[in-house]
Amino acid sequence: MMKVARTFLSSGRIFFVLFIAVSAVVFAMFQGGKVSWTIFYVLFPFICYSILLFFYPLVDIKAERTIRTPNVQNGGKLAVSITVYRRIRFPLLYTVVTEQWEEKEIPKLAGEKLKRFFLWGFRKEVKWEYEIERMPRGEHVLQGVEVEVSDFFGWIKKKKFIPAKHTILVYPKTVSINYVPIDTQYDRGSMASPLNIVKDTTMATGVRNYQPGDRVTWIHWKSFARTQSLMTKEFEDKRSQELFLILDSRPAETFEGQVELAASILKESTSQQAGLTFMSTGAESSIFPFIQSEEQFHRALVHLAKIKPSKDQSDARLPGGEETSGHGGSIVLITGNPDWPFIQSVTQNVKNARRIVCFVVTQDGQIPPTLASNIQLAKSRGIAVHSLAQERFTTAFEEVTRL
Repeated sequence: MMKVARTFLSSGRIFFVLFIAVSAVVFAMFQGGKVSWTIFYVLFPFICYSILLFFYPLVDIKAERTIRTPNVQNGGKLAVSITVYRRIRFPLLYTVVTEQWEEKEIPKLAGEKLKRFFLWGFRKEVKWEYEIERMPRGEHVLQGVEVEVSDFFGWIKKKKFIPAKHTILVYPKTVSINYVPIDTQYDRGSMASPLNIVKDTTMATGVRNYQPGDRVTWIHWKSFARTQSLMTKEFEDKRSQELFLILDSRPAETFEGQVELAASILKESTSQQAGLTFMSTGAESSIFPFIQSEEQFHRALVHLAKIKPSKDQSDARLPGGEETSGHGGSIVLITGNPDWPFIQSVTQNVKNARRIVCFVVTQDGQIPPTLASNIQLAKSRGIAVHSLAQERFTTAFEEVTRL
């Protein structure tokens, strides 16, 4: 339907130009005189150009786009270069090139930067660069470039949309976090230490006297047969860190801050090879187990770039399964509201956690009465709750260890 309307409008424009041409000729012939023919000769070049422009093939025009800032974080600047070129050197006068985005939010943010006016002339190509400040986090799609050409008086106007689809990921902003493991545990007793010490039971390095609490499978029976004294195998200590990070993806005013905190923790733990597992809640929940490599971190970061709040405020579900319920490390929750549905979902699905810590992201450190009530409820369930404003993300783990 749109194509038919455009064809009809284009045909109407050329008929209008022909009508002006015929009218000028008839006026000059019947009116006579120098003035009449002067009017005709003045209009004649413009009429000829309009007719030629009508038949000029816009299919000859192509466009290429270059993203000059491939990695953009939330609030960062996006720089784009566009080249529009052709083969036929037909003189184009008034040319408007417009970048088309799939979202309506970006054109509102960019304003007139997405549109450029050219006096093209006989050139084969024109180049154009624009920048958009404060890009929002998310997946943004550029659909293509629209080129509109016009004659002197706007009698003939032609448009062409050049498809040039390009997907841009704006990643969450990350800050440097002083990462301190929340909870560590030895095989005998518990204490604070930089890392979690786990026995590698595949390699015995010696024997020692038996101590209450040692596992029966660790007893060195050959020594017992010789000396009649219980001896326990000693194993090589293998250091590890077990941390399970859960992001509450329900709608919240602090949702962007929650995503930023999650991305910052992921980045820091990956740099230290902490073996962190990440999960987001909601109807489209995702889990990224044991993130250590840059590739694994990048997959999780792409998920955080695309993630959007759940449509349902009460949707706090966690996926079940062994990856969730069988985790035996520390749990870190990131939310804007630790209410009962969210806390219940966590406690029901993650049963073997040694410790649960909840980071509540707040706006400017303000805690409304309802939020304060939910924080007290979470604390009554044995969860260590720590409220954080965005400017305090850097010291989040240091402050938790003092709780």
